[in-house]
Amino acid sequence: MKRIVLLFTLFIIFQGYFVNAQNKVKTSTTAKVEVYYFHPTERCPIDQSIEANTKIVMQSFFSKETGNGTIIYQVLNTDDKANAKTVAKFKMNTQALYIVRHDKGKEIINDLTDFAFSFSQSNPAKFKTRLKNEVESALK
Repeated sequence: MKRIVLLFTLFIIFQGYFVNAQNKVKTSTTAKVEVYYFHPTERCPIDQSIEANTKIVMQSFFSKETGNGTIIYQVLNTDDKANAKTVAKFKMNTQALYIVRHDKGKEIINDLTDFAFSFSQSNPAKFKTRLKNEVESALK
């Protein structure tokens, strides 16, 4: 009897693991929009404000979408070798803010880097509003 209970328990645990693993794969392949913020290890105040304000926008307005995998939001250190493949994809090695929209198998990249450096620290409200609007537009 103990063996049956033990086998049943193990079956339930492994079944839950495999279902969870399958859900993770589906989530990452169904992303409609990706938001990337790249930064080097050494950071300036503007760089830090871009990350902080982007995080606020993503958590305040798109937590549902990031939770269900419709949006993937990542902050990546360009000096970290683990991120080398993604950094190379965008052909950059410094700070950058990109919104990538997936449409019919194509990636449409919106580079918001110049805008971010111009307004994130000097006018955070303008930065947040435009970023929110750009992400909403990419979701359509």
